[in-house]
Amino acid sequence: MLKPVTRCAVDPNATNALITKISAASIHREPRDTVVRVVGPTLAAMNALDVTDLVEFLQRQESVSGVQRVIAETAPFLLAHDDTQAVVLDRGRGVFVPLTHDETSMLLLQRSSERPALATAATACLARAREGAAVEIEVGTVLTFLGAAWINDALMMAARDAQARGARLVFLLYDLTPVMEAGHTAAVNRLFDRYLNLITQCASAVPAISESSRRDYEFHCTQQRTPAPPGGVTGLPCGLTPGQYDTTESPWPRPYALLVGTVESRKNHIVALRAWQQMIEQIGADAVPDLVCVGRLGWHANEFLHEYVMTHGLGGKVSLLSTSVPDEELARFYAHAQFTVYPSRYEGWGLPVSESIAFGKLPIVASNSSLAEAGRDLAVYVETGSASALADAVRRHGLGRAAREAHEARIAADASAPITWARVADIIRTDMDRAAAAKGRQPVFPEIELNREYMLSVPQPAPDGGHADKYLAHLQSEGLTPMFGQPRGERDFEVVDPAVVGELGSPQTWGVELRPGRRVDVRLRRPADGPLTLLMATRSMPGVAVLDAVGPGGPSRQEVYLGSVVSLALGDGAAGEPAQVSITVLDAHDSVEGFLGLRSFAVVLADDLRAEVAAQRSAAQALRQELDFIQGTRSWKVTAPLRKMKGRGAN
Repeated sequence: MLKPVTRCAVDPNATNALITKISAASIHREPRDTVVRVVGPTLAAMNALDVTDLVEFLQRQESVSGVQRVIAETAPFLLAHDDTQAVVLDRGRGVFVPLTHDETSMLLLQRSSERPALATAATACLARAREGAAVEIEVGTVLTFLGAAWINDALMMAARDAQARGARLVFLLYDLTPVMEAGHTAAVNRLFDRYLNLITQCASAVPAISESSRRDYEFHCTQQRTPAPPGGVTGLPCGLTPGQYDTTESPWPRPYALLVGTVESRKNHIVALRAWQQMIEQIGADAVPDLVCVGRLGWHANEFLHEYVMTHGLGGKVSLLSTSVPDEELARFYAHAQFTVYPSRYEGWGLPVSESIAFGKLPIVASNSSLAEAGRDLAVYVETGSASALADAVRRHGLGRAAREAHEARIAADASAPITWARVADIIRTDMDRAAAAKGRQPVFPEIELNREYMLSVPQPAPDGGHADKYLAHLQSEGLTPMFGQPRGERDFEVVDPAVVGELGSPQTWGVELRPGRRVDVRLRRPADGPLTLLMATRSMPGVAVLDAVGPGGPSRQEVYLGSVVSLALGDGAAGEPAQVSITVLDAHDSVEGFLGLRSFAVVLADDLRAEVAAQRSAAQALRQELDFIQGTRSWKVTAPLRKMKGRGAN
């Protein structure tokens, strides 16, 4: 078994052995936009490990923590298996591209490089992926996601396409924060809903980082009346441990307690601030240690930030370090803290609690979710959301030297076998093997309403209602569907995500793009008996695209003026039966942007000419508006003599 690889202490023998293994892997490279086969013991059983989240994170030159730390620490163990290849997503094409030997070594195995060097390597990796050959997904390929797939809609779309091609998907589940907690933005909540639909409909295995997260997920599936995919529970090791860095020198000039975590409402910094305020009022500022908060600025933390600024950090007793604190400095903060506090309302695990124990420091923790798994019987637990309960626990267990040292002695005497990254990787690998041996998940054919138009884009937030003109324009454009002028559904994604699956580029505010040589499948259950027609609105822009379509209505080839409506026969059948149309763009060179943009779809009766005329009329109006805009531009007027000379019309 390969030894753990950390950013500070790399086993050179283990790393070189793994680099040699990766270098020996047979990767046949083809010209741009062709397919590459990654050769393992058997191709059908090949494992692809998605590391997109980590690579994109490294671009930002931030210290690896949380989700990205899990990828960074487990990837070397998973890649030690000869049948596993690291891949990243090319967002523009919606395909996965294998990392090269050098990229794997630099970004995943030898991460002792400085942040600027890692950022440069990550940027180069993603740029190469835009030109690189894609991994061929075959039936039985296992595609594993360890990162925050819920914040990457392009990644979720690519995962659905891989599953439709026969891949077995494995997702590491961290928590259900947007479901259990109201501390995220509306956009994140919507993405997370899409993520839960994805893993529940498509995953072959869903391991979780805690028993708590796994229970929450199973309860969610019960509420949705759908079975939960199987999955183990990994637990999480400490991201930081003593001995990795020199912690001799204290990073703070006075005695302090430590709170580590992103500054967001869920982490409850406001409770810690008010607990410190109570203690200062009750026993005096000199008897209370400083509170040092380390973490990036997140969201919905206005209340804490307002009180922090207005009180000048309680007169200097509370400090916020919101820039990226490197691991070596964070290790010193842990090593010299008197104790730590963690008042979070909900967690998937609680790494700062485990790290506090690893450094021999007492954590005083809110009693909820997975925090008891992280703190075990070595933490002190308090009522969630109660500043007075936190203040009382700090006074009784943290401020007195004797009480604090008694807790530290219990922590030092703990003989429990620590969770290791090797163990985490082994549990994930077990679920990967479980997925490989399982039958593939059946494709989802969602039920739809006849004559209902479904948008392929995610709703954009409305502008401030204080600007009535902008709000009205938003309602008239974003609020209505392009073909039938219907109010758009806020949860269209529940139908669209499983219905429209293929090699699609990154989602845009207007819809999705389909480039030449790429296909999209539209899958649904017939909403009515008899012959039906699929209508799809395209994005209005100058140009023409040629597409091939194959479905129950037979094959067809169409030349589509961009902005018009594509009409495809779905043939005859009974209501409730599945139907699928596959569309491939053959050519789009005679267009400004080189792709076919898809905005929405609807299914109508084949003889419903009124509905089809309404859709085409809306498309004609959109094209007229586009032409009016173009003809009103200065460049159009300036080039009028040239067009007249060439016989292309001056008007």
